[in-house]
Amino acid sequence: MQAPARGDETGGADGVEVAVVIPSFQQPFLLAEAVESVLAQRGPRRVAAVIVDDGCPMPETQETGLRLARAHPGRVHYLRRANGGLSAARNTGIEFALRAWPSCRAVFLLDSDNRLGPRLIDRAAALLEESGPATGWVYPDFDFFGIPEHASAAGAHSLFLHLLENTSDAGSLVARAVFEAGLRFDESMRHGFEDWDFWLRATAAGFRGRHLPVAGFRYRRRAGGMRLAAERRRAGILEGMRDRSRTLLDPRRLLALEAAEVPRFLLHRSGSAIAEPVVDPLRPVLPPLSRAAARRQTVEASRHPQAVHAPPFPVFASDAALHALSEGRLLHNLLWQAEILLRRVDAVAVTLAGGKDDHLTIERAGGPVPGDTALLVLRGATWQEEAALGTRFEAVARRAATLRITLPAGLAHEVPPVLAEAAAEFTALAEAFATRHPEHGEWRSDWRRPRAAAHQGYRELINAGAVLPWLAPVDGRDIALAVPIFELGGVEKVVTNYARVLRDRGWRPHLVVTGADRALLPEEARAVFETVQFPQAGGIEGNDPVAAHLGAPLPGITDTRDALGQLAPMHAMLATHAQGAHALAGALRELGATCIAGLHVVERDAAGAPLGSPHALLAHEAGYDLVAVVSHGLRDWCLAQGLPASKIVLVPNGPGHSAAPGTAEAAMAERELRQGPLRALFLGRLDPQKGLDRLRDIVALTPGVQWRAAGRAVLGQKPDGIPGLAVEPPPDGPAALDALFAWADVLVLPSRFEGSPLTIPEAQRMGCVPLVTRTGAVDEMVTDGLDGFLIPAGHDPSVANDFAARLAALAADRGALRAAARAAYARAVALPGWDIRMHDLLARLNKDPAP
Repeated sequence: MQAPARGDETGGADGVEVAVVIPSFQQPFLLAEAVESVLAQRGPRRVAAVIVDDGCPMPETQETGLRLARAHPGRVHYLRRANGGLSAARNTGIEFALRAWPSCRAVFLLDSDNRLGPRLIDRAAALLEESGPATGWVYPDFDFFGIPEHASAAGAHSLFLHLLENTSDAGSLVARAVFEAGLRFDESMRHGFEDWDFWLRATAAGFRGRHLPVAGFRYRRRAGGMRLAAERRRAGILEGMRDRSRTLLDPRRLLALEAAEVPRFLLHRSGSAIAEPVVDPLRPVLPPLSRAAARRQTVEASRHPQAVHAPPFPVFASDAALHALSEGRLLHNLLWQAEILLRRVDAVAVTLAGGKDDHLTIERAGGPVPGDTALLVLRGATWQEEAALGTRFEAVARRAATLRITLPAGLAHEVPPVLAEAAAEFTALAEAFATRHPEHGEWRSDWRRPRAAAHQGYRELINAGAVLPWLAPVDGRDIALAVPIFELGGVEKVVTNYARVLRDRGWRPHLVVTGADRALLPEEARAVFETVQFPQAGGIEGNDPVAAHLGAPLPGITDTRDALGQLAPMHAMLATHAQGAHALAGALRELGATCIAGLHVVERDAAGAPLGSPHALLAHEAGYDLVAVVSHGLRDWCLAQGLPASKIVLVPNGPGHSAAPGTAEAAMAERELRQGPLRALFLGRLDPQKGLDRLRDIVALTPGVQWRAAGRAVLGQKPDGIPGLAVEPPPDGPAALDALFAWADVLVLPSRFEGSPLTIPEAQRMGCVPLVTRTGAVDEMVTDGLDGFLIPAGHDPSVANDFAARLAALAADRGALRAAARAAYARAVALPGWDIRMHDLLARLNKDPAP
């Protein structure tokens, strides 16, 4: 690089406070105008210009730079370097200024075809100094000349919005502290947006910008040029920028930014004089506003939507409703559901009812907002438009959707309706619009998106639709436990035990039901989950009608963006037989989440063809970090299908609940004295997998056996009947289940296929001897002839005959039955707890420290 030309030997080292760095390439005569605008700066601060000739091939550039430096010694400095692009030229000038002037407190970056108003540097420096160390730069509005226009950059600086569009030009005053933090322009970026990239990296280092109004920044705009060339390459440049700024795009960080800068909900609590701008109603970040202040803000946002933020979704709810939905773990899900629905309606009403059991349910309906609405979410654009027109509140709710929520008994009592309060607030807002000052808004144009649309930016930033409004309460990690249904069958019991252990290890488990709008959650199960998440209308389960992998249908979900947004706040996902999750795993993993597929059984249809999640997983295996299997047999199946051994982790199944102290011992003592007919129990889902037709034949072949059957069909499907045998509902809770096993001598499972059923160790623990088809991993749970009996798989008549023969033998030999009961009990009580079972999974899951 050529030595700097200057008019004295000190280079102005005697107190320069602001350096203006001016890169120059092929604009020699415009350069003189830029430098003269620096020399014309007014105010007490010492300002110097640093011209950086970026290897310009035009001799006039060097001539102009040298002439200006010689004419203004100590105030203008000329540097020439080999051509390296705009970023390199800026960095050269910055380095020179920082070394030459220890007194330099800030650097203004001025392109050689632009100009400064005479007070710009003095006013910008004063604002920078008064703003404190967190403010890294001051940026102006744009006064274009050449092609004339005036553009506004007004409003508080928002990093969330800055991620979506460049709200600060390079023509800004940057504090020395920013450069001393090691920040420079990326010299590999030679096609534009290098200033946007610089600002994003500055924000990642903890700095923020601040707007300087009426600054007098004169921006020359001509046809063509770097700006338009950059726009043509926009998609590719942004992809590279965002890859380098990946930490800024962490979904949890984005949610925190949204909450602090541009929250999407404005919560009105019944009877309160305040309104709360929030993302997560349980964890507000911004201070509340008086209702009057919130209305004024809404009015101002309608006038200056790019500069003033008003949350786009007003929410009305009582504390009782918020408490009931929070206790039911549904509050966050309902707000997420409402955001999706508000794309096509103007209001979403939530009604609450208490159920007769422990089910959580959600039902969707249309029509007008009902009078018993407990929570109301409105589309802010309609809310504002109708209020500004002075129409009736009923007009806001002319297009509505209703979410009817049934909560477990005791959670939904005395929840007041909110319709009257919402109507009163609408009237007050209409008055605020009617009495506003009659100015017509900002005279400058504004290219930026409305701040109220910030929540839509997740689509650009992480390719997600509606993002779950979840802010973590404390440090730790959130994990989604995804299942297609949750009716407390074997898989769901396992998932609940996983959640309990994960919570004990510092994780926050979230239940995500991917294929149903109801879940059976007793209080003890509900207590281990932070939230319960139902899917958007229609769910995300189902098969692609065309695409298949090795004969198994692939997931049927086509637009994954809302489903991805639902999972985006999670640090990890464990999807157990949730086929729809396969379509999300790869994208979720790209967002930094650990993704685990849980396998319990290899499913096939009635004809034996591949079916369901395990087979579809093989096509999506690259999207998962781990595959958790419940048996050695499943591990071997995964290896045979080509899954890497390093991805497979074994988590053996065990009893789904802990027995009450003394229960098993009492059952064993009673068995030693038991007489009478053999007691046989069937317990399970009422579907073909469980071999109900075989059970029918077994019952017919064993007239001397006392039978009981308990179970239900899944999700209201019509159950297969068992002629001659009345079917009881499943036991209501662990104590009733243990009592049922204590009643039975044998558990009969003539299944066509199984995984690793929890009913086996649960029965063994109570001394109930399992009698099961040799299928799946049952031979890992039963030692044939010792603590249970395995019946060979085969044709239905032979299977039924073998079951009947074994039952007859046990009925005739009470001593053999007691011996098997003792061995079954001994095996079950020696089983490790879930924390031990999950040891390897936890070790793999916790390989990275919690953020």
